[in-house]
Amino acid sequence: MERWANIGIAWLIIAAVALIQERSRVLAGILAAMPLSIPLAMWIVYAETRDLEQTARFARSTFLALIPSLGFVLAAWLLLARRVPFGWSLLGGYAAWLGMLLIWRGLGILR
Repeated sequence: MERWANIGIAWLIIAAVALIQERSRVLAGILAAMPLSIPLAMWIVYAETRDLEQTARFARSTFLALIPSLGFVLAAWLLLARRVPFGWSLLGGYAAWLGMLLIWRGLGILR
């Protein structure tokens, strides 16, 4: 039941972003960047294993994977600021994200 509550909260926040973005882009951005899926995923890992060490390893991997996600946002932002069409900007963001993930894997940072 708790899992469904978390999913419901995530959907409510997404709806709030859609409504609030017309009044405050800053607040909408903050809501969009809220950690929603990460705590849910951590809870799932912990609930299935009851192992704090394994959950901590998962949290570490998630933290390290956030850096490529920031690369996605940065690339998309820069492309959009240069008036690159929206779809291409997203594609460029995903390319940056994937490239950074592959570099992280190649360096052994994400195992």
